[in-house]
Amino acid sequence: MAVRRRAAVRRPPSPLALGPRRRTAHRHPARAVRPAVRRRRPGRGQGAGRRHRPHTRHRRPVRRPARDLPGGAGRPRADARDADRRAGQDRPAGGQADRPRARTAPDAPQAAQDQEEGGRPAQDLRAPRRPRRHLAAANRCPPGEARLRRSIDVPLLSVVVPFYNVEKYIDACLASIAAQTLTDLEVICVDDGSADGSAGVAAAWAARDPRFRMLTRPNAGLGPARDTGAAAATGRYLAFADSDDVVPPGAYDLLVGSLERTGSDLACGNVRRLKDGRLTQSWAHREAFARTLPRTHITEHPGLVRDRMAWNKVFRRAFWDARGLSFPARMYEDQPVMIPAHVLAGRVDVHAEPVYHWREREDGGGSITQRRLEPDNVRDRLLSVAETATFLAEHAPELKPPLDAESMEIDLLVAAEAAALLTGPDRDRLLDLACGYLDGVDETTWRAVPALTRLRLRLLHRRMIPELRSALAFAEREAATEVRVRPGGMTRRRWYADYPLRGDRRLPADTHDVTGELRLRGSVERLSFQAGGLRAHGRIWLPGAALDDLAGARLKLALRQGGRDGRAVPLGQWRLAPGAREYAEAAGITADAEGIGFDLDLGRALPLADGLKAEGAWQIRAELEGHGLTLSAGLTAPASDPVFGKGPLRLGAGLWIIPCVGNHRRLRLRVRCAGAAVTRCVPGRAGLTISGWVRADVPPRAEVALLPQDDATGGKEVAFPAEVGRVRAGMCRFTADIPLTGIGAGPAWRFALRHRDARTVPLAFDSAEHVEGEADRRRFVVTRSGNCNLVLRERIDQR
Repeated sequence: MAVRRRAAVRRPPSPLALGPRRRTAHRHPARAVRPAVRRRRPGRGQGAGRRHRPHTRHRRPVRRPARDLPGGAGRPRADARDADRRAGQDRPAGGQADRPRARTAPDAPQAAQDQEEGGRPAQDLRAPRRPRRHLAAANRCPPGEARLRRSIDVPLLSVVVPFYNVEKYIDACLASIAAQTLTDLEVICVDDGSADGSAGVAAAWAARDPRFRMLTRPNAGLGPARDTGAAAATGRYLAFADSDDVVPPGAYDLLVGSLERTGSDLACGNVRRLKDGRLTQSWAHREAFARTLPRTHITEHPGLVRDRMAWNKVFRRAFWDARGLSFPARMYEDQPVMIPAHVLAGRVDVHAEPVYHWREREDGGGSITQRRLEPDNVRDRLLSVAETATFLAEHAPELKPPLDAESMEIDLLVAAEAAALLTGPDRDRLLDLACGYLDGVDETTWRAVPALTRLRLRLLHRRMIPELRSALAFAEREAATEVRVRPGGMTRRRWYADYPLRGDRRLPADTHDVTGELRLRGSVERLSFQAGGLRAHGRIWLPGAALDDLAGARLKLALRQGGRDGRAVPLGQWRLAPGAREYAEAAGITADAEGIGFDLDLGRALPLADGLKAEGAWQIRAELEGHGLTLSAGLTAPASDPVFGKGPLRLGAGLWIIPCVGNHRRLRLRVRCAGAAVTRCVPGRAGLTISGWVRADVPPRAEVALLPQDDATGGKEVAFPAEVGRVRAGMCRFTADIPLTGIGAGPAWRFALRHRDARTVPLAFDSAEHVEGEADRRRFVVTRSGNCNLVLRERIDQR
């Protein structure tokens, strides 16, 4: 008897199974869902078996194509650690665990489970979003505005901008965000109880730009205001901006695009300080953002320990929610959230390009960082660094020493200044916090900070307030002067500075130790070029040290090709003797109370006999070894020396030396040894006739090519035949006629000799005279470039 089957009824999928709808950058056609069918049980005939009801109540989430998921297209496969972090799971034993202080969102575990099962990412299961506007309602708006509103219903990026009494600056901040090249964003302005006209400015932006909206809350500080904005944000990515700063136009496009490509949890970028309309590099961000590093981590790039602020970053919202990140309700709220975020992130994108302009206020007293010595300000600063240090000690102990050293040179020195000014209970509370932090600093970190910083913090740690005031006054007074340094200890291999309280038994013996801080100095005071040679006159010294204290040490001078580890050509070495005297055994070396003087012939020392090996950049380096010191330094030179204005200095046939000043005023000697050179250039009625030599065996058929000096000018290469004759093995001479009528438009051309194997040899100009020519009413001049090459320029007279 046939079994009567019930019609399969398809029930709508559970919202928790499929996840809420979300907007993606590229929409794809809806996937067709196959109708439910009755499964056949093995071994049964047609029509036999139990009735089958389609399984719809507890369906597994529909797996979407990888391109539809965040970071799906082109996203590199993450390792196990990355996956655990993005899913919000605890790290395995020996790894990183969730931050104890951070709150975990109630739905985070379910979100992580759904993500593991192939469902929607965790950020789609957080608080409900704003309802999508109905299309008909949008169509009642002007077409452009309707498209804009539909595009921001579920934005790609949410930017939270808390503000409090910043009427002078907030308009510039919001204007910079509105002008971002990434337009798919929402801006949540949070009024933290402002008493000036800031709220009116924000409300005006919300009225004219549908991407802006404003929230109001009682004043509770920057941290709670940021949390309020983050809770209301609906974007896939999250960013914060301070209302008195400025965001460069392409900043969010760069950071969001980076996260889309790499799948990292957060992206951060370089910072500029903004003062009086001028931008300078932020000192705190210089090292960490010196170069772009995609998919790195703070444990691989420890310089990120200095990246403490929230506003130069964009976070993946799933990561932010899964880790339950939130800001404390006090000042200096960034560090105890940003450093843990770096540690807990699976991967981080670091960008050298500036993404934020950090304003230094002109009004002086409004900024938190400009009120740094107020008791509440110092207390909150110390609480933040202590909380961060506690987190690192538990989750990333290898990062605690660099954080301690950074905090000692910045935050604890501020505490020392405040302790010297405060009295009564305020000072007692500050000392308890500061001493509690310093109790956890290991001795290796104590020795790593500069001795003058170490002295002030040792006095703070021992609560020696009168002595601390004296040390602070000394540091301010002696900042621009050299302090006397002396060797000490049983073996005289450690050096100590004459700072206050030296020898005080209440302080550790290493408090005044500056051995690791000493730097050798040297400068070339004058360069002179005469009789085909280059002479250097200068001085070498060890700041703060007397010559008698260096007796017995060995001094070396050398020319080095390239950098510190390049090829070396010794200039001499000498063992220093006590007292001011002239070293008779070392020509050109003298010593006096100001240092060690020298007068050396550099042209004779360079290996010019083998010119090709001598070609390149050279520098003069000094090395001092003895009394526990091994120091080296590149010598500097004054840029005002007249020799730098003379251009290349000819030392021989096709051989020049070019003095110049490089980075940090370091003297550079560039040696140019030409493989081919033009020694004669004669202008004719319609062109030039050039002749010269080449250090190679060139076949009789060759050509002289004229190449555009700058490829951006769009000039085309032209070539003319050259006659070549052999002089001896490895040396040939050539002659060529260059018709100027065949020269196209272009401001400058360089010459090269080319032969059958397509090898191109630049032609130097080994002549002291410039040559002029004229053709087709165009005037040309033949001259030498800064690299000694032959250059043809078109002269345009200004009438």
